[in-house]
Amino acid sequence: MNLFDKIHNYQLVTRLDEAGLYPVTSHEKAWLAMMLKHPAAQSFFEAGTLSKLQQLTAAYAPADERELFIEKAGARTRNVWHPLVRKLRRIILGKNHILIHAGTRNGRAYRNQRGVPYKLEYSLAKKDWYLIWLTFDSEHLLTTPLSLIRSAKEIYVEDAWYDSFLPVIENMLAARRQTAKIQVVRRYNPELQRILYAFSCFDKEVAYDPDTQEYTITLRFLQDEQEFILSRLRFLGLRVKVVENDQLKWRMAESAANALARYAPPLH
Repeated sequence: MNLFDKIHNYQLVTRLDEAGLYPVTSHEKAWLAMMLKHPAAQSFFEAGTLSKLQQLTAAYAPADERELFIEKAGARTRNVWHPLVRKLRRIILGKNHILIHAGTRNGRAYRNQRGVPYKLEYSLAKKDWYLIWLTFDSEHLLTTPLSLIRSAKEIYVEDAWYDSFLPVIENMLAARRQTAKIQVVRRYNPELQRILYAFSCFDKEVAYDPDTQEYTITLRFLQDEQEFILSRLRFLGLRVKVVENDQLKWRMAESAANALARYAPPLH
């Protein structure tokens, strides 16, 4: 691509961004068309919305997705949807509060707890949906699995009142966020795609140093996701090294010491 094409593309993207438009590529439309064929799509979308999306992407839908993928020895997976997803998403988009009756991991239940719903997330690590919400009575930011929620009732409030809680929630989330820098050992550079796939469900950036020919992956994650990252690091073994994040370094050193203590030959 020459310099003039780059300038034209930059100006085009800038104008689209200023107008609040997001360009969708044909490749993305093909993926959307294939995802709309999934049985769970009927649970995520209303019938009219699903029909409209299918019409808009009909020209990009593959004739048979089995021609694109070959799955061997696939494990049985749970449903990727939950009956409360659509309801909670509407409450969040409507900027209203909720009244939740849910259980906890240790078996206790709390009733008629009012809060501010902030975000729905799907954890690829735990294969479950979560609701991030702020409680009214204790002002704690909770991440509750939808599988523990027994019922959720919508409470209508003014948009301005809902928006007043957003800075509090965002500050709490910022306090939970962590970063880590993970360096790919140079002799394993050909396996970079496999290494990146291990961290595919996290926000990340990849930098390459041409002098040392080393890749560095910067991960951004929440504090409660640390255990899953540790499991990925153990899985990758000698291929990667944690260069920033003292907590991850300490936990990996502890795991290595425990493994050596368990499998080291006895001294004579």
